[in-house]
Amino acid sequence: MKKSLLILALAGMVAIAGPAAAQQWFDFNGQALVPSVINDDLSAFLLVNNDGVIATPIPLDFDNFEYTLVVEGLNLDADGGSGVGQSYSGGTITLYEDDQTAADFTSTPTFTDGTAILSGTFQSLNRRMLTSTLGNATGAVDWTGGTRLAEIAPEDQTDWTFVVSISNRSTVTEPGYDENWNGKVEPVEPVVPNEDSSMSELKSRHQ
Repeated sequence: MKKSLLILALAGMVAIAGPAAAQQWFDFNGQALVPSVINDDLSAFLLVNNDGVIATPIPLDFDNFEYTLVVEGLNLDADGGSGVGQSYSGGTITLYEDDQTAADFTSTPTFTDGTAILSGTFQSLNRRMLTSTLGNATGAVDWTGGTRLAEIAPEDQTDWTFVVSISNRSTVTEPGYDENWNGKVEPVEPVVPNEDSSMSELKSRHQ
C-alpha cells in the first residue's frame, strides 16, 4: 500500500511540474587553426546548420541564407601539453548571415562577407587533446553587438557555453587546417524574445 501511495505521489509531482524549456543553440561544424607557440592566436571557421532539429536562440532563415561563425584572436596563454591542455583568452566570435557567396574553406573571406548579426567576445577557452587525434574545447561567450543583438534581452546576452568536439583525423580535417571542430554555442537558459525589440517590430509593421 505504501509503495502504491509513493508511486501516486511521484506521478502527481510529475503532473504538477510544467514542461521542460525547449533547448536552443547554434550548432556548427568547421575547421580550426591552432597555434603551437605561446601568444599566437587560434582561429576557426564554422558552418552553422541546426538541421531543423534543435531551435536556434534567434530565428534563422536557412532556406534563403547561409550562416557562419568565425572565431578570431584567441590568444594562447598557457600550454600544458597533451592531457593537460591549453588556456586561451581574448578573442572574438561573430555570426554572419549571407545570401551571396557560399562559404569555402579554401577562401576564408567567404566566411565573413555577410552581415554580422551577432558579435561577441570570449571570456576564456580551454582546449585539451584526450588522445593523439581526439579532444575537446570549452569556453564562455558574451554577445556584445551585431544587427540582431536587440532580439536577445540584456540578461540573456552573457555567459553562453561554447563547446567543441575536436578531431585532427585527415578524414574530417580540410587541407591547410589543423582540426575539425564540431560543437555548439548555447545560452544559459532558452532565449525569450526581447520585449522591447518585439514591440518595436510590432509598431513598425503597423505604421
